[in-house]
This record gives sequence, structure tokens and C-alpha cells, in this order.
Amino acid sequence: MTDYTQKSNRILKCAGLLALLGSFVFYFWRGGESSLAFSGAAALSVLSLWVLARGIDILGKNRTNWLKGVGFVVRFLVYALALSAIIKVYPGRSLELFFGILLSIAAIGLEAFIESYQNART
Repeated sequence: MTDYTQKSNRILKCAGLLALLGSFVFYFWRGGESSLAFSGAAALSVLSLWVLARGIDILGKNRTNWLKGVGFVVRFLVYALALSAIIKVYPGRSLELFFGILLSIAAIGLEAFIESYQNART
């Protein structure tokens, strides 16, 4: 297992824990519908992060350039359709959707903070 693979797996675990924590917070703060809206957006965010992490390995292999471009476009079309479906199902839950989508950025930032803390201690 490469160093990159270990780091991406830790980021995915961190994102999963943040998604679970956020679901509980929104359930107790704003109710079950808010928790479902956050969970849907967070699942989309974690899926995007997972596909990105695995896609870097795939892109490193010898593939044609047009195939890489088509995969990129299809990936974002699927995410746009899924996000629009979540927005239609939960139209008044913009705060939950915002935090759910930014979950992957928060997971990357938290993992970077943890790694820098660990490196500072050694």
C-alpha cells in the first residue's frame, strides 16, 4: 500500500465519521428531515471523494486522453443530477445541503491538521 493510498483511506474514514457526526447533530438540532438532507448531501460528497481518490490511480494507468475526459464529464453530470434530486426532495434545507457538500473539504482539512500535528510531535 502506497503512502498516498493510506492517506486517502484516512481521509475517507474521517469523512465518514464527520458524516455520521453531522447526521446526529442535524437530527437533534433541526429534526429528522434535516438529518436526511444532510446525509444525502454528505453521501454525495463522500462518494465524490472516493471516486476522486480511486480515479487518480486509474488515471495514472495508460488510458487514452478522450476516455479520461469522458469519465470526468460523466462523473460531474451524475453528481449534478443527484444534487438536483436532493434539492427537489428537500427544498428548504439549504444549510444542511451546504454543510453536506463541504464535508469532503472539512475531512481533507482535518486530516491535514492531524498529520501535521503528528509530524510536529516526532
